[in-house]
Amino acid sequence: MSVRQQLLNSFLKKKNTSEFWLQLGVFILFGLTFWPVTQWLTNSAQEQNRLLNALVVLGLATVMLVRYGSVEIRETLSLNDAARRALIVSFLLLLAQFIGARVAPAHWRGLISLLVIPAYCCGLAAFVRFVFGEGTRRITRTTAGTFCAFLLLSISMQPLDWPLRGLAGKWSAWALERIGKSVELGLVGAASEPPKLILWVEQHPFHVASECNGFGVILTSLLIGLLLALYRRMGVFDTALNMVAGLMIGFGFNILRIVIIVLLAPYMMNQYLLMHEIVGTITYWGCLVLIWLALKGPTREEQTA
Repeated sequence: MSVRQQLLNSFLKKKNTSEFWLQLGVFILFGLTFWPVTQWLTNSAQEQNRLLNALVVLGLATVMLVRYGSVEIRETLSLNDAARRALIVSFLLLLAQFIGARVAPAHWRGLISLLVIPAYCCGLAAFVRFVFGEGTRRITRTTAGTFCAFLLLSISMQPLDWPLRGLAGKWSAWALERIGKSVELGLVGAASEPPKLILWVEQHPFHVASECNGFGVILTSLLIGLLLALYRRMGVFDTALNMVAGLMIGFGFNILRIVIIVLLAPYMMNQYLLMHEIVGTITYWGCLVLIWLALKGPTREEQTA
């Protein structure tokens, strides 16, 4: 029986029970409570393609885990034990954030306010388990944990912009020098304007802009490493290794992207923007495929525990 048919049958069976509508009402209430977080995420994804791309990749990775992880859909539209636990954790985190924001010292309140993010992710996990049943425990634990990390890291995007740009510029310059190019890296800009990080290669200037900092591919690579570690139920040390491996591969591919663009630019100035997009797309998806295979992401049917 298809998932859609199971959901329809469950709804028809439970639509006349007060218990079902009460449970659904709880999730509607939680949805309204967390609406500002949803709105912030939607606006951020629309404004930043890097965040939108990371969300798309997480969605595709989740589809792969569902496709090859033998997820069992059963007892749908039910507040099962797994959904109830996630809902309770969400409520307790939200309560802790509410109380902490009022009684904690001022210098702790910014950190305490971040509790709303794991509360939000636990609430989403509870809703998925409610809709699709307790058989989705493993996949919801994996995706909720990864999504929580995504939201927390997204907040760090602005502070990390210049450090990542500096690293990208320095390592790209080093790589280009290794293949015999004359390279200089420096800041250029008028006093009234923000400085620009310029990479001069054979007297050709290249602006190392925010898009070149690699945050998108690094963030996504790190998250895939975390996603697969949570899915495989790895220990803390192995999870950290997975994330470091993803981070290093993502950073390496960003440097590769910059080097390829710089080398091709003198021959393709008339089609520079098109070339820039093509190289960026190929290296981005090539990096993610490599990480998925290197970190043993499922590519065939697996049995769930």
